[in-house]
Amino acid sequence: MKAKPKKIKSGHIGRILVEHFGKRKNINCYVGSNSATPTTSLSALTEAIKEESSKLPFMKMIHILLHGDVPYVEEGLQDRVKAYSIFSGGDVREAANAGRAYYLPCTLGTMDRLIGTGCAYEIDVVIMKVRKNELTGEYSLGLSVDAIHSALETASVVIAELDPSMPFTQGQSVISSQDIDYIIEDGVKPVYAFDAPDFDDLPGAEKRIGEMITEHFLTDGTTLQVGLGKIPDAVVGIISSSGVKDLGVQTELYGDGLMHLQQKGIINNKRKKINTGYSTTSLIMGSQALYDYVHMRSQVQMRPCTYTNISPTIRDCAPFLSINTAIGVDLSGNVWADFIDPMHYYGGVGGQPDFIRALSHKKYGTPVIAMKSLAGNGKSKIVTAAPSGITLTASAYDGVVIVTEYGIADLRDLTTGFKGLAIASISHPDVRESLMKSIYDDPRMTKPKGFSLDKIPPGVIPYTGKTPI
Repeated sequence: MKAKPKKIKSGHIGRILVEHFGKRKNINCYVGSNSATPTTSLSALTEAIKEESSKLPFMKMIHILLHGDVPYVEEGLQDRVKAYSIFSGGDVREAANAGRAYYLPCTLGTMDRLIGTGCAYEIDVVIMKVRKNELTGEYSLGLSVDAIHSALETASVVIAELDPSMPFTQGQSVISSQDIDYIIEDGVKPVYAFDAPDFDDLPGAEKRIGEMITEHFLTDGTTLQVGLGKIPDAVVGIISSSGVKDLGVQTELYGDGLMHLQQKGIINNKRKKINTGYSTTSLIMGSQALYDYVHMRSQVQMRPCTYTNISPTIRDCAPFLSINTAIGVDLSGNVWADFIDPMHYYGGVGGQPDFIRALSHKKYGTPVIAMKSLAGNGKSKIVTAAPSGITLTASAYDGVVIVTEYGIADLRDLTTGFKGLAIASISHPDVRESLMKSIYDDPRMTKPKGFSLDKIPPGVIPYTGKTPI
């Protein structure tokens, strides 16, 4: 039986890795993510890589979104360490666009195909955060379970930062002291917390989108997957006053919005057919109030993303409503969210394709792509064709529902011509005429019988409310 974790200083990480792997050419390291990014350890590891470059093996750092500084992606270290990022932000995004880091495309629900036993990135080292329960001696992964369980299966060295600022969460975040080899207590930086949204002061365009989604796709007993951002916040704000009840949560990311609904009793999970009575998630990110809420709370439980994001789990929670966003949509129904264009990587696909494909049949629920019609630079997010060479999170054969502030385009069951008309119908008025003309002029967009540009196409529900924009 393994002894209790050995206490070390963060500055010892390099020496420990040399002791364990000094004869290896390269090793794979999995890093805990999001609000539970182990920043102190990553800084210490980078210093060790610089100092121990002749002794340490080449390190492949595998992870999803990291917050804070990620110093090992700085210029000049790529012959000793390389980031393999499945979802990126900040430093890693910049490094990937500059060729100093790799983007490793993968959905959250299928990460075990990369890092599982016998896979290309089978894990040797795990670096993560934990919170200890002093009564039981157990540890919790707190805010980030993601794919850590898959990583722990093969890792021969597990290093954990003990962080009392992190909540002790319930479910499959709880691990034994025997799962940890080394623990760091001194100099640990706290978890990342963010300002809570104002659900009572919603921007007009986002509010319109929230109104339409709630009115047309949400019923009592629906299970939710909702991401973070102004549009999901708007959906939550509308739900809170809609009168709908008995909602459930089966999501990859639990934030302030879902907490807001659960505190009000609108989310109670009592109609869920599995995991009845509690919300399930793989990640938690948001305000300090959120972290205080989930601490030791059995009504919010953690699961690996290889469980939360797989089709059987999602379908068992039907009726289901999944709400995600995108960078762009074209008139064929292609959706992209990880690249702005082929030369500008943005973040990753996350779990969007997992939920879209799990809800491919209407009997399970509705996969919504909610977005404003214009990007921040004033350009239309709806275009005639996806940028050449770009990767997609949903393609023309995936049945999704697109919602902008101008209406709903339910693309399920539509032919190419009808699909193009439906998408163009909810674009911004400044570009709508030109998009419609492109459909009219394109022989591939086979026109339906009785085609007319002055008719509302099938699948389209225009916005008819009173919220100004």
